[in-house]
Amino acid sequence: MTEARPARGYAVEARQGLPGQEPGVAATRQSTQGALTVMQTEIRGGPPLHVHQREDESLYILDGDLTVRCGDDTFHAGPGSFVFLPRSLPHTFSARRPATVLLIAVPGGIDEYFRDLHHAASHDEITQIQERFGITVL
Repeated sequence: MTEARPARGYAVEARQGLPGQEPGVAATRQSTQGALTVMQTEIRGGPPLHVHQREDESLYILDGDLTVRCGDDTFHAGPGSFVFLPRSLPHTFSARRPATVLLIAVPGGIDEYFRDLHHAASHDEITQIQERFGITVL
């Protein structure tokens, strides 16, 4: 039986990203042994209402403002706000102007979802990726 290798500590400079990743991707499932994903991203508009079955999603607002809907609640989040979006609750968020956020997902892997989604060539492929990662658009 092979034991899992423990995660190693590391530091990533601002706006640098991990080697082989997009700038802003500071932690991946691979780099944290599955613990979490952390990435800085810019929200323009926002995603449709959706549900994650596998991960809790959090957003730390660095710049800009978001309107967030989670379950039956709607709230405003400005700079310095922390937003927690638990798995299994439908949620969405939107920015009237671009907002910069630190996205944290536990456990890790959402970086792979965004990577695959970015390379999708058709609506059918997008649907397959969403199913594979346990994300349902409502």
